[in-house]
Amino acid sequence: MLVTRRQGDLCLITHPEHGRVAGELGRRWGNERFEPPGHHEALVIAATHHDDGWYELDGRPSFNPEHQRPAHFLELPLEVTVPPYGRGVDSVYARDRHAGALVSMHWAGLYHTRFGLHGGEPVAHPLAVEVVAEQDHRRVGALRDAWGGRGLRSEFERQTWYAYELLQALDLMSLALGLVDTGQPMRDDDSVSVPQTLARIEQPPGARSIPAVPVAPGGPYVPLTLRVAAPGEVVLDPYPFSETSFGIEVSARRLEDRRYSSAEEAASAYHGAQPEPIAIHFGPP
Repeated sequence: MLVTRRQGDLCLITHPEHGRVAGELGRRWGNERFEPPGHHEALVIAATHHDDGWYELDGRPSFNPEHQRPAHFLELPLEVTVPPYGRGVDSVYARDRHAGALVSMHWAGLYHTRFGLHGGEPVAHPLAVEVVAEQDHRRVGALRDAWGGRGLRSEFERQTWYAYELLQALDLMSLALGLVDTGQPMRDDDSVSVPQTLARIEQPPGARSIPAVPVAPGGPYVPLTLRVAAPGEVVLDPYPFSETSFGIEVSARRLEDRRYSSAEEAASAYHGAQPEPIAIHFGPP
């Protein structure tokens, strides 16, 4: 669950909804500057369903007993998140082997600097190390099956890595849209890198920067700036989509920002809140 404070309330957006938004963006990716993905269908399936494992946790929703409110996703330990996330990855493989391999790569990459796209060190937690090893092994056979001897294996793999790197950009872009208040215009000043904001319940001001977005397979890579120019109006620079402008809706629930006495009370409040559509319109600067 993505949990942020907005205008005196808690705003909650599920990971499956975040995935749906990532898929909507992925469906439109590519223009004269950004090469369209060669594995478009697999990318869209992977983007849409990459976080389906969170259905189990967000459906409760999970609870933070220290702060006595629904838990923000990065507040949950790996011991809680790894088993359901793995079942979500299994469900993507059941849909499409190629998309499943992309989600395996995504999951492993989360614990391994997104395979070099981002800085830092690999996560040393034993569960994270186990996930990386298992998913790296699993994707090899899945990609061999998806290639199926059609065309050059090298080109297939090249386009697969491009799809993986686009999935990382779509993930961060959709996370940013789920964490910032798109009803509040942002100052046109220095941007904040999205990875630095992911753990924040109270989001910092300023535009957002998505790092290392590939322009084509193998690069070059550019930062992409996301800014709320007016209520509900988001501009992206450079602009990566095939449509000159378009709109989507993001489903969210609002809860009273207070301490809840138990997980059951918080869950009752969550399930009693009606989903509200947040309209977002995208365009170039």
